[in-house]
Amino acid sequence: MYRKLMIAAALIMLCQSGFALTCPSVANIKKNTLSGWKAYDSDDASPLSQKREAQFKQNAKEFALAEWTWTGTDKTTGTIHCYYRDNTGSDLEAYLSKGNFSPENSRDYWYDVSGSMHCAAGMEKCEFRDSPIKQRSRLASR
Repeated sequence: MYRKLMIAAALIMLCQSGFALTCPSVANIKKNTLSGWKAYDSDDASPLSQKREAQFKQNAKEFALAEWTWTGTDKTTGTIHCYYRDNTGSDLEAYLSKGNFSPENSRDYWYDVSGSMHCAAGMEKCEFRDSPIKQRSRLASR
């Protein structure tokens, strides 16, 4: 019985680490359920002030683009940037960011643009995963 429970627990942990993630939905932004996501200015990459972050959350109406920039030379880990538009279709001058991810590109939605990867195929298609390094360290710590 104990052995079956251990196998089931191990399978659940492995499956959880394999799920693809997407940028936060507009509903998540409006509800402020942005666990681990930080808002930054598009021009200078500085964190948004509380006032600008509130404006960003209020004005976000639709997903525009996901961008992945890698860190290091091996291009296996990097940071996801999620961009949104307002109700007039204008891009907001801010983005949400979260680190230690890599794009899930099994369907070729991600494309190279000037040293980063972009995906404009729709939020549900712009998937990404925990970086391989992060996955290995999380599994090793269990």
